[in-house]
Amino acid sequence: MSDIKTCPKCGAKAKYKVKGTIESFEAVQDDEAFKKIGQLKKAMQKFKDKAEALEKELEILKTKI
Repeated sequence: MSDIKTCPKCGAKAKYKVKGTIESFEAVQDDEAFKKIGQLKKAMQKFKDKAEALEKELEILKTKI
């Protein structure tokens, strides 16, 4: 999942990537695309939280057996 940050050179919203020691910024041109990225990140976080809760519940059930 891409990380969105403000570009230090131009001040625009950009996708932030790190490869080894090299940091790169790729401009996000469309405000709507930026909003979609935010929505997707929130949805993925909710899914991840639910999956972790289910894993914990499964472990509890396994220990009871």
